[in-house]
Amino acid sequence: MKINFTSDIHAYLDRCLANMQKNTQNQFLGKKISKKEERKIQLQFQKMGIPEFQSEPFPSLFIPKDEWINTPYHQAIHLDKIKHQGFSYQKIDLIPNELFNFDVIQKAPNRELNDWMKLRALDQSVSTIYLFQNGKDWMLDAPSEASTNDPYAKKAFGHTLTFGLGIGYFLFMALNNDKVTEITVVEKNKQVIEMFQKCILPQFHTNKKIHLIQADAFDCFNQAFITKFDYTYVDIWQNNDDGLSIISKLLERYNPPFQTTDFWIEDSCFEVVWTLQVLYFDSIRKNKKVQIQRKYQSIYKKIQLFYQQPINIQTVDELKHYVYDNQVIRQILSQKL
Repeated sequence: MKINFTSDIHAYLDRCLANMQKNTQNQFLGKKISKKEERKIQLQFQKMGIPEFQSEPFPSLFIPKDEWINTPYHQAIHLDKIKHQGFSYQKIDLIPNELFNFDVIQKAPNRELNDWMKLRALDQSVSTIYLFQNGKDWMLDAPSEASTNDPYAKKAFGHTLTFGLGIGYFLFMALNNDKVTEITVVEKNKQVIEMFQKCILPQFHTNKKIHLIQADAFDCFNQAFITKFDYTYVDIWQNNDDGLSIISKLLERYNPPFQTTDFWIEDSCFEVVWTLQVLYFDSIRKNKKVQIQRKYQSIYKKIQLFYQQPINIQTVDELKHYVYDNQVIRQILSQKL
């Protein structure tokens, strides 16, 4: 790889490194707000440069309780009907008027590591279900689950394949998509499949075929299996921390067609890769090694390996493409060390 370190590219890398040190939005996580304070905080977000607050009318910081509890899934599915060996639930009240990250990490338009969180708060307390499997935390039915799954359920089409069953939220919403004809679900945990078939599936009302396969995602994530389907969605991790590692291991087995395969909260999982790439380009610029946290060292090695190929970067836009493009990142992660 060759980079033409123009003054523009030097300035771009400097801005990225400076933005890495800023975590101004973190101070708002968990912050209690009121309707009276909403305008003040919106203006603070505008001053911080958060794109969705750069023009009025500003989006509301509050999620209406009725909007969430009246979703098609919650109207049809009652998780308090789960009565199955190994599973238990607790009804909890989600705290109102407290800002939380509602969605995946949002890419800033200028692609300079100043990406942002979509912070929202419930306008009222909401009673929801916290599920346990064999006494361990398993799943919380929360607004962020809906907001991060709905776009993929709307994108799905034809015979859809999904890895990970959970409480069947994606499955339910995808079945409501007219473009979806049938769905195959790969789920490793036999107990989860049995619970779903007994307690949740009877609440589905659909004529579309649902195929449940008990198998390990890593055994099925290959070209021969995945190419049987029109669209593939993968959701088998808890959050972005374990998500990056699992996606990387899956892609080492097979890098499926980009346009017809999606990973849950992919941008949030890949956020650290944007940073690692900037650090890599900066190390080339300065001809100096960079210290990488142990848990990210394998990803950094994949970055180094990827850029051994003949790539010639001449402009800032080209550099931004390599830093942020998800298809490029999948190619990086698909390499075997």
